[in-house]
Amino acid sequence: EAYPGSERMTSANGMLPFHCACLKNTVATVEYLYKLYPDAINLATATGGYPIHLAIFSSRCEGNNKTDIVKFLLDCDPSVVSQKDREGRVPLQHLCMNTELDERAALDILRLLIEKCPDSIR
Repeated sequence: EAYPGSERMTSANGMLPFHCACLKNTVATVEYLYKLYPDAINLATATGGYPIHLAIFSSRCEGNNKTDIVKFLLDCDPSVVSQKDREGRVPLQHLCMNTELDERAALDILRLLIEKCPDSIR
């Protein structure tokens, strides 16, 4: 609020504040930034990652926060479940590549992804 329009400013690698929040913050921060700039949910970074990919693959966010962020993103726009990064990977593939995620969080996120897009497991 102190800096109007700052939610649309990007870093050198094309990351919006919303991307950064999905990467390493709490769901409350993600919700706040989403209200300011809802289109950010469908914008990729300069390296091709969408907010859903960042939320799933990040090792900087604890399991519960990560699960809550993924659920929030899917509730806001279920189509994010099929967003492909620059390499053509969908969120489910990012989940499988994350070896640092605890088992419970991984299973919770897997359940969320499959519920929103059952075809993603084919």
